[in-house]
Amino acid sequence: MKGLEGRTAVVTGAASGIGRAIAERLAEEGVQIVGVDRNAEALAANSHYASVLAVDLVAPGSIARVREHIEAGSGACDILVNAAGISAFGLFDDAESSLWDDTMAINVEAVARLTRELLPLLRASNQARIINIGSTCSQFATAGLSAYVVSKHAILGMTRALASELGADGITVNCIQPGAIVTAITEPTFNENPAFRAHWENKAALGRLGQPEDVAPLAAFLASEEARFISGHGMYVDGGAMQQN
Repeated sequence: MKGLEGRTAVVTGAASGIGRAIAERLAEEGVQIVGVDRNAEALAANSHYASVLAVDLVAPGSIARVREHIEAGSGACDILVNAAGISAFGLFDDAESSLWDDTMAINVEAVARLTRELLPLLRASNQARIINIGSTCSQFATAGLSAYVVSKHAILGMTRALASELGADGITVNCIQPGAIVTAITEPTFNENPAFRAHWENKAALGRLGQPEDVAPLAAFLASEEARFISGHGMYVDGGAMQQN
């Protein structure tokens, strides 16, 4: 990919799953990775990152800590990948559960707050990219996942709004919308519910579940110079699932 060598990317959720796959792919392209995740042990295992910061993005003061960490290093942020997120089943009217608040806090509020915090650094770049991780649930819905569905609709809306606002600064903003991807979050559900797994395997035109490594190349492209005129879009990585009935 053109224009990635020597760039600096801040990747949240970088310890595992889609975030880790994206960080590793960008690192292969010569990007300096600032890996951010709340799982300190897993994050430390990624020795190819330029630096790491173990922090819970919903904790008080955590967003400022990310910027302070960057400024204590190179001070640069050319690419921001908002990949940290949670997903769990729960009914909308379960007033006893904190699932709704927890999901909105990490999937929406943390993304907005971190993006806002790093905008001065992104504006200083001559090739700034914001890549948000949405979902097929950014445009569709699944029963029992109301909090997740709403949060991912919000991410696509945020992507479009920021693309409009930040275009004048030369910043592109796009949203990757993965389908059924096997990660630490989803694997237990696929393993414990064979019918659920079979549904998504059969729904995909390619006849299989996706892997984090299936998502990473699109992120590398969107971060590159070659994607300089692409902004404000949600792009599926779903094995052809959403175009089928």
